[in-house]
Amino acid sequence: MSKDVPIVVMHQSAHIGVVNSKALEILKIDAKTPNPPGGVIQHDTNGEPNGLLEETAFFSAKNGVIKSLGVEGLRAFIRAGADLWASYGYTTAQDGRSAEFIVNLARDVNAKEGLPIDIVAFPDVLEQADYIAKSASRQYVNRVRVGGCKLSIDGSPQGFTAFRDRPYYAPVGDYPKGYAGYPRVSAEQVREAVDFCCRNKLQIITHANGEGASDLLIAAINEARSRYGDPGNRPVLIHGQFLREDQVDSFQQLGVFPSLFPMHTYYWGDWHRDHTVGPVNAEAISPTGWLVQRHMMFGTHHDAPVAFPDSMRVLAATVTRRTRSGSILGQDQRVDVKTALKAMTIWPAWQHFEEDTKGLIEVGKLADFAILSADPTAVDPETLADLKVVFTIKDGAVAYDASKQRGPARTSSLPFLGDPDAAHLFLHAMFEGKWDVTEL
Repeated sequence: MSKDVPIVVMHQSAHIGVVNSKALEILKIDAKTPNPPGGVIQHDTNGEPNGLLEETAFFSAKNGVIKSLGVEGLRAFIRAGADLWASYGYTTAQDGRSAEFIVNLARDVNAKEGLPIDIVAFPDVLEQADYIAKSASRQYVNRVRVGGCKLSIDGSPQGFTAFRDRPYYAPVGDYPKGYAGYPRVSAEQVREAVDFCCRNKLQIITHANGEGASDLLIAAINEARSRYGDPGNRPVLIHGQFLREDQVDSFQQLGVFPSLFPMHTYYWGDWHRDHTVGPVNAEAISPTGWLVQRHMMFGTHHDAPVAFPDSMRVLAATVTRRTRSGSILGQDQRVDVKTALKAMTIWPAWQHFEEDTKGLIEVGKLADFAILSADPTAVDPETLADLKVVFTIKDGAVAYDASKQRGPARTSSLPFLGDPDAAHLFLHAMFEGKWDVTEL
């Protein structure tokens, strides 16, 4: 496309991407450049870099593009992202790999313009441990708080960079026989990060997609527990796409909260069945059924921008596990609608140590909730993805009104069944505790 303008094309997973020759020149990548730890520079048959970069090899290109946006560009990202979350009914969002300057910028955006929802930020523990230790808090400052540490052990299953305990089924590309992906960090780095968080009683949320990555995490938590006991920091597994049942048992024993990614069954379920894990193991990706069997709490997520933050698509995928081709992937892993709703409300509130203020509509908690176009427990489960968020209410105020442009509503009128006055009566009565929720 161009020999003079650097171009970066990012894969949907955000873990790999392609850059052109000008970008390779700026990144100082040539035939002699070694793979960085936790990343791969792919080459053509002549040994020259072909532009395809994986994991840490790609991050410098991705970060360069983001930095080129400047402060105002990042402010626009924060505003648009928060408005987008609110438009899908979220009242609290998790920034799953944050940084000090992003936390400060988000607080500044709220102070000057207002954010519609709360944001819990988790900076990278391998890069900003000191900042996390001094900044982690259960209290929000300008709608933002640092919740703890983020650790990323491996990469993307659909991009074949997740670290497995067995070879990929039929990976697309030039991979050696027995290829099983790779970790982005060493076992020692995992142990040190988990030890740091347990020693300082900081929550740690860990990206682990493959079985090999979860093995590293389990070993590190076991070692830290033998040293410090249970520090009460509610560690979280992020993704857990490919898990063995013995690993689920270990996470239960260790009190790890699994935040799984059942949207993968819809967006990439067919790909996982045909290429990453094969038809047998694909039945157990994001194994919510195994968690229910063990009476475990869990959360579900969208991982935007990997997938759009469509809450009803998350709900539908968790309940039906139907792929884009129409197949059901893992019938035994499906859960009922009420359980899937708990995984989006009550249980994530517990995950964030906010169960006393969020997760349920009841006296003494924040008025954080969404109004949907229909009752998800009463519709055909196959139509759950078609439900719409009509309003999002945050702290008793309208954060999103579907009848207006996407983003926070700026007016006080709340159309409710065509009657704004009825809407205000309804909301005020609920907030002031005049009506019992069960009567509604």
